[in-house]
Amino acid sequence: MTAMDTNTLLRKFDAVEITNDNRITDEELLFCRAQQTLYAKVLAQHCYAFDVLQQLNNECAAFIRSVADDNEFETNDYSHSRYSCEYAEISKEDFIKNRIVVTHERFISVIMGYFTERYNISMNEPEYETLLGLKEPAKPEYAFRVYRDASDEERAAYEEQERGYREAMDDYRNSLINSELDYNAMLDHIFIELGGSTFVERADQEIKEGSRKAVSWRRGKPEIKNKRVVLGILYPKKNWNGEYVVDLSDEHYRAVLRALAYFDSMKQAKEIYPGWQEYVAYGKREYEGIFESHEVHGTKVLAFKYYKNGKFEITFDSHAHARQFTEDYLSSEGGDGDD
Repeated sequence: MTAMDTNTLLRKFDAVEITNDNRITDEELLFCRAQQTLYAKVLAQHCYAFDVLQQLNNECAAFIRSVADDNEFETNDYSHSRYSCEYAEISKEDFIKNRIVVTHERFISVIMGYFTERYNISMNEPEYETLLGLKEPAKPEYAFRVYRDASDEERAAYEEQERGYREAMDDYRNSLINSELDYNAMLDHIFIELGGSTFVERADQEIKEGSRKAVSWRRGKPEIKNKRVVLGILYPKKNWNGEYVVDLSDEHYRAVLRALAYFDSMKQAKEIYPGWQEYVAYGKREYEGIFESHEVHGTKVLAFKYYKNGKFEITFDSHAHARQFTEDYLSSEGGDGDD
């Protein structure tokens, strides 16, 4: 390749703009844009309602002032009003807290939840202030006793700090009222969290980490017995009448079931098979047949069996698949065998 060809190729690469829209599917992009539009409309409605309420109350106060001569009277040196004129009112602070902030946080949850649920991955939600580039001003701190004993100059300095704080808070509140998040800010956060991985790769990592942690957290290493893998992962207990009960809600046990569904489905199922939900329960008792062999009708995973000594046995369709699952999903080193 000549120098001219190389320069031409580099210019083509430079011309390719990598945007968030290029990194998600068309379906995902449509969802984000639709939610952005809806969120903006909700914000606009809240602001409109707040302005209307403020205007109504301003008009109401002006009206009461205009009829003060006839409306106000005194009794025992106390002023009274015959009529009042008040409508629904919300302070700026409450409006921001209960409408604007709640709407921002809901929008973040909607966008983040869509991707985490779609790919069955976990991520921390970003703070709305971080995404907006806003930060609430710090309130000046000084003790009342210090203020009481302060000189006039010191008190003047304190009061100046307080005025500055109030002005900064007013600017901050106005910025919040007029702020609007962009779904691209959430996508930026997501891709930073992914750290270079794709959604599919992150799901794969989390599933494998969960099942490996489940084994390392429990006692003993997995045992491979021909087509069966045996784990010491459950702890049956006796109830008040001496009957064994197996707790099938344990998070580590559930992580293994999730990995089994993922392995069995050739990495298509990111959660426990719906048909396996009967094996996820707060407790299965001995008389319910928990210690019998249970066919689970998978492609590679054929049966589960539970034992009173805490063992959980998984039967595969072949020794090769039993070993592959153990190496890829239960070994601390981890394997990369093909499905």
